[in-house]
Amino acid sequence: MSASTYDDKHIQTLSAIEHIRKRTGMYIGRTSDGGQYEDGIYILLKEVIDNAVDEFIMGYGKRVEITLTYNTGEVVIRDYGRGIPLGKVVDCVSQINTGGKFSDDVFQFSVGMNGVGTKAVNALSTQFEVRAYRDGEYSEAFFQRGNLVSQKRGKCTSPQRNGTYVRFTPDPDIFKKFQFREEHVLRRLRMYAYLNAGLTLELNGAKIVSENGLLDLIHDEA
Repeated sequence: MSASTYDDKHIQTLSAIEHIRKRTGMYIGRTSDGGQYEDGIYILLKEVIDNAVDEFIMGYGKRVEITLTYNTGEVVIRDYGRGIPLGKVVDCVSQINTGGKFSDDVFQFSVGMNGVGTKAVNALSTQFEVRAYRDGEYSEAFFQRGNLVSQKRGKCTSPQRNGTYVRFTPDPDIFKKFQFREEHVLRRLRMYAYLNAGLTLELNGAKIVSENGLLDLIHDEA
């Protein structure tokens, strides 16, 4: 029996996007079909909403709108926070360890602080679109499986409130036969509402809000 050859050519260096796609479980856990609350497709949803919640925590934007098309798996999330700085939109959703949450001057409190979240969503989606609005201007970028396809920056042609728009569809090559379950999505959104009194989340137009925070959770679970 010949010994296995192990030499220089067997050493690989992966890009951040390649590593996320190859070792998905390290970043978002389970890649199952969405039947369980902990499945990775809900973590993708969470990572984007976390950014919107961080804006609310910092006093910017009290509403997050989520549009979920169950038969295609497409997700659209719009918040009304400060919006990603226009010159850094591409970096913030594609470059690992890039973000504003490493600086206490910008985010004193943050749900997510590891500089990975939306990059994982981007890498694990067949299509990922991000658009930031700031003071009458916008910057947008479109990706496929984490690879930049196009980007554009300009002035808004119609009035737009500051904030960030994200649209993505989980990659069925990663998440086999996945389907979002409304009960799992609603459970996650209710927890955001309980933990952030005064924040309004809308799922396909239906409002989820908690004025009393954890007191509402205790009452609803009683």
